[in-house]
Amino acid sequence: MVLCDGKNVLPLATSQDHKRLQDGDVGPNTGGMGAYSPAPVVTPDVHARAMREVILPTIRGMEKDGIPFTGFLYAGLMIDAQGHVKTLEFNCRMGDPETQPIMARLKSDWVDVLWAATEAAGGKALADLELQWDRRTALGVVLAAPGYPLAPRVGGAMTGIPKETDEVVVFHAGTQFQDGVLKTAGGRVLCVTALADTVKVAQTRAYDAVRQIQFDGMQFRRDIGFRALKV
Repeated sequence: MVLCDGKNVLPLATSQDHKRLQDGDVGPNTGGMGAYSPAPVVTPDVHARAMREVILPTIRGMEKDGIPFTGFLYAGLMIDAQGHVKTLEFNCRMGDPETQPIMARLKSDWVDVLWAATEAAGGKALADLELQWDRRTALGVVLAAPGYPLAPRVGGAMTGIPKETDEVVVFHAGTQFQDGVLKTAGGRVLCVTALADTVKVAQTRAYDAVRQIQFDGMQFRRDIGFRALKV
């Protein structure tokens, strides 16, 4: 994911998600059942290759065609064992749930970052900006409604959401207050995100927080981050 002002490009931290509904990457495809940042598969060489072969040619090509791109560009990449990069898709937004672990790690002022990409900032500000990141790993587990992804059933009351700390934050996606009760209102309901010095500890913290939350038919994967643990 990168932020663009039409000419300059500011890369965000790397992340990797899990698309399949069930543990072990099986079951129906979803919008994402969890993610972690940084992504060990994106080595410095892979990152440089992705910028050189995918991101920059896209931005330069759009500028040359007279339709400069401004905003967030999300390139979904497939990376093989040799580090070769293939583009699966582009989105003109931040990816979900990859964004939640990234935002948990961002230490720079988000308003300043967004302002730097605007026309009012003059463009050069984005080129000169250097983002500050928490060195810890962030890992997010998506809690989904029953029936997701085919026919999610919403409206169930939920309880037990832990308070935000320096180590755990719960991002709301498909929720709403109704008569003073917090209820599910979408297929992917929450993303429970934890920070720690290692992937394993971040995973443990995230699932400790997940176990505090309850709503009828709650679905979640129990192996988010398993690919990073193999690295």
